[in-house]
Amino acid sequence: MGKQTTHKLNQVLDVSAEVLDREKIFNGFIGIDSGLYLDPRPLKQTHIQELKGSYENFRKHFEKIIKTLVKSKSSEDIFFRNAVRLLTFKEPGFLSLGYSSEGNSGRGIGPELARNLAVTAREIIEVGITDPEMFEIIGLLEENIGADRVSDMTARIMLPDLAKYSENQATKLKLESQKVELSGVEYLLPINKRTKNPLILIPQEILNDFPVANDRSDIDEVVDHNSKLRSQINSMIGEEWEKAFKSLRKSELKRLFIDNPDALRELIELYKASRTEPYDFVEDPLGEFNWLEIAQEYSKKYPLSIETDKVVSPENILEMVVVICNHFKKLVEKNGLSIVFWDKYDQCKHERFAQRLFFGIAEAYCNANSLDLSPESDAGRGPVDFKLSSGKAKVNVEIKYTKNNLSHAYAAQLPIYNEAEGASHSILLVIRNTDKITAFENLKKRRQRDVESGKKVPEIIVDGRIKPSASKS
Repeated sequence: MGKQTTHKLNQVLDVSAEVLDREKIFNGFIGIDSGLYLDPRPLKQTHIQELKGSYENFRKHFEKIIKTLVKSKSSEDIFFRNAVRLLTFKEPGFLSLGYSSEGNSGRGIGPELARNLAVTAREIIEVGITDPEMFEIIGLLEENIGADRVSDMTARIMLPDLAKYSENQATKLKLESQKVELSGVEYLLPINKRTKNPLILIPQEILNDFPVANDRSDIDEVVDHNSKLRSQINSMIGEEWEKAFKSLRKSELKRLFIDNPDALRELIELYKASRTEPYDFVEDPLGEFNWLEIAQEYSKKYPLSIETDKVVSPENILEMVVVICNHFKKLVEKNGLSIVFWDKYDQCKHERFAQRLFFGIAEAYCNANSLDLSPESDAGRGPVDFKLSSGKAKVNVEIKYTKNNLSHAYAAQLPIYNEAEGASHSILLVIRNTDKITAFENLKKRRQRDVESGKKVPEIIVDGRIKPSASKS
């Protein structure tokens, strides 16, 4: 029998959502990435008593690294090795940000990545820049460093403060707790009542959906909105930034800024002055949290009846999942679900929203029909896997917008998932959110060629183009 696998923090703490909202505690989904990040900047003016010294501690940590690297003469001396040690961050366990199933750990920064960071930081220091904020934008210049790792780095440094905050909230809200030792100090942390694992609570005010200058799109926005910096970069690269941006690798961006330290100083100053408003949890513009509510509303309003006397088996599992996919298609095309894909600025929400929405609707239909079938989301990052409660049969469903790389999803992602996860079948569920359909037409032709050559290929189900309401058209 299908069963609900999606839970929010308040459910595993056994308190109402209103209680956490009143305290402005982040109430994320357990085991599903939130898409939000710990942002160091709001810590400068926080009113949360336990976090008032967090930014200073954050800054001091990186000032110590800079002072150590200033003394370093080679990548083998004790100063460089100490800097690498200070840049190595274990995964910040117990965070209630939903980074991994039940465990909720992030990604951390291992010794090899820390060494690369130390090399880059020393190069920046050698051109005369010693601002600790360089480490907050280092994701721009260093491969394998993005907003998630900067977030984890921030969390690790302020973990004692977050633990104290969590302990005080647990006492205030009378949450079930257990003693946990962190860095030699014992805290009484709230626990996940389902797993009995401790949790670190996160205040809403330090979470952001816009981690400025941590990936290519962020620097593009920063450059695009600052004429002085844009002019500097245009002269540096000898062509328009817009033309060069898409082809530049991180290593080339790093060389560009290190060879032109004035531009790097300008970028750091822009970052320091950038907005620090937390994510808008009321409007939820990215659909980070309202997808489950929408899924439950639509699955209840437009029920799907599946033959209940039919036992799901390895032989008919694909047939069952196709029924669910086709019903989702009908919800989008005929029943008005298409409107929820658009924000108030007429922008289509991130593909992640579509993936989660499909997952929520699929889970609701499996539960309503008591199917021996459980949809599982890969931490909200991509595919939805339908598995038999017993047995090895599995169907992998990958949801893609037409504006994104359909060819890559077909040629690389699905076969990789199949091999790694042992899926019996694959479905590429395409949601058309553009007028152009050339890429999709080419994909259909490619699939037909593969079928004729005897290859195992994914099924392809297509939703009609999702359109905004009349007010947005």
